[in-house]
Amino acid sequence: MDASKEADLTVVGTRGYGGFKGALLGSVSQQVVQYSAGTVVVVRESEDEGGD
Repeated sequence: MDASKEADLTVVGTRGYGGFKGALLGSVSQQVVQYSAGTVVVVRESEDEGGD
């Protein structure tokens, strides 16, 4: 959160797990989106890169 105060853009990935794997944000991503001082982009892993 401290780094977001000086950044133009904060980029985070998702690792959310649950009934809709890939549709949910992980807890860290949620916190960054909610409390960031600036603009946040959340990047989802493509289905081709899922590794499952």
